Amino acid sequence: MAAMLPSPNGWDENDDKHIDSLSPSTGLLNETKINIPSSTVTRTSSFLWKYVDARLLFEGFLVFSLIVALMSNTGKPDDIDLVDDRSFGPTLPRKPVIFGNTAGLGPDLVYHDTEMLWNKTRMQEIHKNWHSLFPPGRGYITVSEEEEFEVLHPAFKMDNVFEEGDHYEGHIMAVYHQLHCLSILMTALGTSREEWAMLESQKVEHRAHCVEYLRQSILCSADTTLEGETGAWAKSTGWGQTHSCVDFDALMEFANERAMWNLTERLLPDSFDPLKVPENGEGHEGEH
Repeated sequence: MAAMLPSPNGWDENDDKHIDSLSPSTGLLNETKINIPSSTVTRTSSFLWKYVDARLLFEGFLVFSLIVALMSNTGKPDDIDLVDDRSFGPTLPRKPVIFGNTAGLGPDLVYHDTEMLWNKTRMQEIHKNWHSLFPPGRGYITVSEEEEFEVLHPAFKMDNVFEEGDHYEGHIMAVYHQLHCLSILMTALGTSREEWAMLESQKVEHRAHCVEYLRQSILCSADTTLEGETGAWAKSTGWGQTHSCVDFDALMEFANERAMWNLTERLLPDSFDPLKVPENGEGHEGEH
């Protein structure tokens, strides 16, 4: 073993020449100096530094990418995800429906024809059919705090609706508000401009409100069905197209189960407004 150790003379001769070539760990632990060619150490150090530099660059790139990703998401509205996750009314079953005639959306009755545009009697007959599209409660319902959907707005509080001292609290399902608006606009199709000018201001404002309310409702629901060739409905664009629709029967069932009142045998008072019920509670408007 002694023969393998460097001679004292050899050590002294290489002491200064190779002082920078010593392995730090070997020198400290064994107090032994070993000659290592400087070129080998240089190549090794260069390789290690290149490896360290490459790793630092790679890790730095990952950190930078993460920061950019986080910053790009900061401040973006979460409305899309929020809307997808929240429901402000019941989620009902859907089914495919081919538009055209009644299309299964309501009882098998006539809901329009061209004669109703100039024949007042015919308009009244068809408008009566529209009543079958409403549940007995006309879409006014009561809900509890334990619903699976979020009740975002407080209920209407209505007093003296049908008689002195009565009190009701509830909401109206938007679909029936929309249908109500469309039905009264339909009955006004034959109204001349002169007749419009003679109508009570409250009724005119009501119908004007319905136009804007339906515009917003259509854009809110935004049916994105892709319509194409009409097939057998060549003269009626939009007919013969399949849409994904809320099941009408499921809708009526829900509205009937939660109905706030039963209006089968009576109508709401003239110009009924749940925010401001007429004090006399008298008079009926056929469009309700």
